[in-house]
Amino acid sequence: MALECRLKEWKLWTLTVPAFVYVVGTDLAAVGYVGWLATRVESIAGLETVLALTVASLLAVEGARRVESRRRRRGSLHKDLSPAWMIAATITLQPLMAVLVVVLLRSWWRTRAGRCVPYRWVFSTAVLVLAVGAAHAGYASIIGRLGAGGPAQILAMAAAALAFVAVDCVVCGICIQLIEPGTTWRGSFGGPDDVLVDLTAAGLGCLVAAAAMTTPWAVGFAVPIALTAQQALLLRQFEAAAQTDAKTGLDRLSWWREQTAALLRRAGDEPVAVLLIDIDHFKQINDLHGHLVGDEALRAVSTILRGAIRSKDVIGRFGGEEFVVALPSTSATDARFTADRLRAAVAGSPLAAMLAGVMDDPTLDPRTLHLTVSIGVAVSPTDGTTLDELLAAADRAMYAAKLAGRDQVRIAEPIRPRLVTAPQPPGQPAATGPAPATYPTSARRPPGRPHPRPQHDEHLDSGRTHLRG
Repeated sequence: MALECRLKEWKLWTLTVPAFVYVVGTDLAAVGYVGWLATRVESIAGLETVLALTVASLLAVEGARRVESRRRRRGSLHKDLSPAWMIAATITLQPLMAVLVVVLLRSWWRTRAGRCVPYRWVFSTAVLVLAVGAAHAGYASIIGRLGAGGPAQILAMAAAALAFVAVDCVVCGICIQLIEPGTTWRGSFGGPDDVLVDLTAAGLGCLVAAAAMTTPWAVGFAVPIALTAQQALLLRQFEAAAQTDAKTGLDRLSWWREQTAALLRRAGDEPVAVLLIDIDHFKQINDLHGHLVGDEALRAVSTILRGAIRSKDVIGRFGGEEFVVALPSTSATDARFTADRLRAAVAGSPLAAMLAGVMDDPTLDPRTLHLTVSIGVAVSPTDGTTLDELLAAADRAMYAAKLAGRDQVRIAEPIRPRLVTAPQPPGQPAATGPAPATYPTSARRPPGRPHPRPQHDEHLDSGRTHLRG
């Protein structure tokens, strides 16, 4: 009875039918492959290599444990260099012995990981077993046709390594898409940085295999290389963190300015539009619902904005509840259309429903949790040729949108000089004859309205007093 209750609690049963069929089918395919290998094994040669690869891999895994814990990120996809040792086993050993290395390493990971979702551990292990089969098939095919040694050997090793990481990436990516619908392709299959990790693991696996072919225990020389490579992966993550606003996931202002300045330099005669976006009455969200809900609302708005722009557009957090977007090769008409689309996307979003799931609070009231944005638009070179000039023009336009009633889009207008009469000295009668001297002055900002911000890196981030409503 107790066993039956535990079986009913397995998270495997919570999967959708397509995800369940895919996961169980992959597991059964791996079991079938291992059973087929067991019927074809002729010897258990290579146990020393199995032991050497397992020991070296465990040294590398344990040595990089602290680094990997810091590299963990949100989402189901996580890439590391552990496949390198399995790739080396696939190249140097018969398939059944390579599968043994995979099972030993995965079992050690299961022991050290503590709590985990059993069906995911089994599935990940099954995927690696199938990757061994695909990699060995590619390796054996090339060696069988071209022979061992020389360039053919290098080609066969490279093909095996690439086949291993390709199967691992594709099979796991499809599973993530089925288990977590709505996950982006990058979140499922990885981005450029993840591809680089896979290629590093593939190259390291080939080097370890070459060492193992010389003598099994020579693979120990690869342990410091693996540890150094893991550290390099952490440095890349630190660089990404330095460029990303922690609260919204958008670019930090300094990084946004750097990218937008580069866009302006490359643009030539092409127009570049800058949008300055401010959430209307955001302070009311904090006052009515608290700052935790306010933070989640800020993240939700940033997600809406990021999902409504092109991949080549650059979006960042300007500070407080303000965002900036750079639109390359965009005219004033197109920029106005884009800005209005962003405004409508925020105004029409079911913000209360979005936050109710995140905050686990179904009592959030849609009537009091509704946000709009005011957007100012400036386009180069009409409204300025430098980034600061464009930001100043967009700032004035956004303020005009606020004055027009909020939830508006306004295009920057040129500053028209006005004539100011020179004051007469006290007690002196008004002069007759020619008109008094006049001089032009720029249109002044309303009282209490700060001038556009000067160029600083992070001068107005979280915690600053924000006066706009």
